[in-house]
Amino acid sequence: MPIFESLGVESPTADIVLGRPSILGSVERMLRLELEGKFDEVTEGVLKDAFDLTVKLKFDAANITLPPYMKPPPPESRPRLIGDWVYTVGDTVHRFIPESGVTLEVDSKIKRRGIPAFEEYVRELEQKRDVDVEEAHEAFEDYYRRLGRLYHALEIPTCSAAGHIPMGSSWFYMFLTWFYTHPELVKRFFEANTRRNLEWMKMAVDYGAEFMILHGDIACTQGPFISPKHYREFIFPEIREEVQFLHKRGIFAFNTSDGNLWPIIDDYLINCGVDGMMEIQKTAGMDSRRLKERFGDQICFNGGVDCSLILPFGSKEDVTRETAKAVETLSPGGGHILGSSHDIHQGVKPENFFTMLETAKRHGDYTRH
Repeated sequence: MPIFESLGVESPTADIVLGRPSILGSVERMLRLELEGKFDEVTEGVLKDAFDLTVKLKFDAANITLPPYMKPPPPESRPRLIGDWVYTVGDTVHRFIPESGVTLEVDSKIKRRGIPAFEEYVRELEQKRDVDVEEAHEAFEDYYRRLGRLYHALEIPTCSAAGHIPMGSSWFYMFLTWFYTHPELVKRFFEANTRRNLEWMKMAVDYGAEFMILHGDIACTQGPFISPKHYREFIFPEIREEVQFLHKRGIFAFNTSDGNLWPIIDDYLINCGVDGMMEIQKTAGMDSRRLKERFGDQICFNGGVDCSLILPFGSKEDVTRETAKAVETLSPGGGHILGSSHDIHQGVKPENFFTMLETAKRHGDYTRH
């Protein structure tokens, strides 16, 4: 049974696996280096960590990790500390929370100015700038030279991600109201974003991606952030267009979101044509057995082990039971890549993650089913 953490492994677990402080696994370390202007050190650390974690953990897939910096960014694009773990990047303000390892965007031009700034942002998205495409190509070329060829030698598939939902932006809650007050502008936003995504996907495929994560949280524990009607009208057509684009190139597409997705599940998994689902959040009601029974003959599932309660707070016995249950529920007949329900975040007990891997090796043999 393949094992893969699609959204990564953070410190302190990453530090233990690597036997050194991880830069890729620590927002705090990365931010400190960026504030000191050590962009080359960030790039080297991120690429080395990405490869070494994949090898040491014996993952069966890897993320296409683009180099964060090919050259030092101009002064206006560099993070600048303005308070206690509060910093600016361009016109956005971010707050890093050391206790959780989470970074929040707390202010931006769109949050301050509303629709006029959002309209400006959409117009910029709609413009295809040759310099943006050229810089993306350069980043992919640098990735392949320094990392991609190593993955190729390991003979494991690689994936990339393309986003849709501005979750995490300081203006996200305003954005949700604009589905009602400015629907045409929101539709333009998604259409422009899709055009950008297709350009990105073509490059990712050219540089070795074999499956694509269509990234974007669309739900909380109670249900989707928007109505099923709005999902079908605004987001579903964009996902379907991207899936069709990928399928023509022989690439698999995975939809991924936390939360309770049952109200939109048929559009989210079947009608749009995706091949897989990541982030199965059972604490939001996404029961693995029900998912397998309904969609197991059409959908590949990546995940199954709860990282909100079991991996952070459970005992080793709890983790063993949880992992064995995930295998027994999702693996029969194939179509299961074992992993956590989101990522191995800062709150996960390292020993629990290692117990998950050990249990998977004991139970994860398809010949037994």
